[in-house]
Amino acid sequence: MNRMYIWCLLLLLVGCQQPTVYVYTENLDAQQQAQLDLALSAQRLPYKYTQLSVPREFGGATLMLSEDKILTEQTEILAGIMQRLGYQPEIKYTTAANHFYNHGNIGFYLKAPSEEDEISLPNRVFTTHCDEDKFNGLKVTFTEKHAEFVLPGGTPVSLKWDYLYGYLVIYYKNYSQTYSHSTPYVSTPFGEKPTDTYRYTIRVNQPSWLNCSLQIVYMD
Repeated sequence: MNRMYIWCLLLLLVGCQQPTVYVYTENLDAQQQAQLDLALSAQRLPYKYTQLSVPREFGGATLMLSEDKILTEQTEILAGIMQRLGYQPEIKYTTAANHFYNHGNIGFYLKAPSEEDEISLPNRVFTTHCDEDKFNGLKVTFTEKHAEFVLPGGTPVSLKWDYLYGYLVIYYKNYSQTYSHSTPYVSTPFGEKPTDTYRYTIRVNQPSWLNCSLQIVYMD
């Protein structure tokens, strides 16, 4: 009888455990850290700071969610915290095989650029995964200050670019498009090849050719 009671109690405790937010930070100044502490203490989920570095392939702000249990409201709150600190969050997903991020646990990664951080852009990339297929495959050449787009029909368009908070930013008139950088491998007829990939993070109303990611595949 006692064993049955203990077993039921253990099951109840496991079922009542709240998901935890695991917090990874890098290069935050004292003010940013204080703002983050205050914001995290105001949200409902328990959180724990880790001593691990933010993965190099992550941008300035990343939320890692478990596919088995996605907490939409809490995710929106955490994304809002990142945005108020001046970052554009990127959402990534992991499987239940990862111990920390199953059962609704969330990875919260925030990385401020250091003084040594610099962006080294490829000389040339091509548009990919566009909202409109007709804009896939456009050539974009980077100079020191400009991104030179060649539109369908050969029309050239020169736009200023910058690198802010770990994101590539391309300016168009009075607004901008932002891109998160990653280096995934892609399948080609010659096997898996490395890339520099810049995924656009928001959808702009116009021009439609800014709703494209940018990529170069290295075949050598």
